[in-house]
Amino acid sequence: MAEKQARIEMLRQLLKANGVDLSDTDDGILRLNEWFLANVEPDPEQPGRLLPEWYSVVNDVALFLGEVIIERCPGLRWEFFIGGKKDAAYQHHVIMGFSRAPNPKFNVDIDRNVATYGHRIVPSRGSIATYGKQTVRGVEIDVVAAAARNRDREIEDDAFWRWVKTAESKA
Repeated sequence: MAEKQARIEMLRQLLKANGVDLSDTDDGILRLNEWFLANVEPDPEQPGRLLPEWYSVVNDVALFLGEVIIERCPGLRWEFFIGGKKDAAYQHHVIMGFSRAPNPKFNVDIDRNVATYGHRIVPSRGSIATYGKQTVRGVEIDVVAAAARNRDREIEDDAFWRWVKTAESKA
């Protein structure tokens, strides 16, 4: 978090090198999403995963989107989440302070959202993880079959913008 402004500047430079201006406007967020959707790359060594350098880009995009959300909703803030070890956001930097959410621990783990979005994109490019069957709490799950059920879902081209708007509605 101490380097967030530097990381956002790195994202700005990366986008500029690709002919895209980084902007916190709704149109700018949609352009960022369009660029990410068009460019995120799978790791040929690890099907279903992003190329390692894309995890850095994911973090930079998340920092930028988080800053946009906080700028638009001044009551929100970055927080290192320690609200429960079983919570998926435990020990992640998340956005908190949502006054219109019924749960006081409600948070947005924007980094996880961007990474998950990337992991939804790469299978559409033929990079499909083959985890086989796994046992979870004594129940065998065919992970490949479970993932395949979601593979046919259309990948939205406005995810980043929708996340910002959802956060605004709960702030």
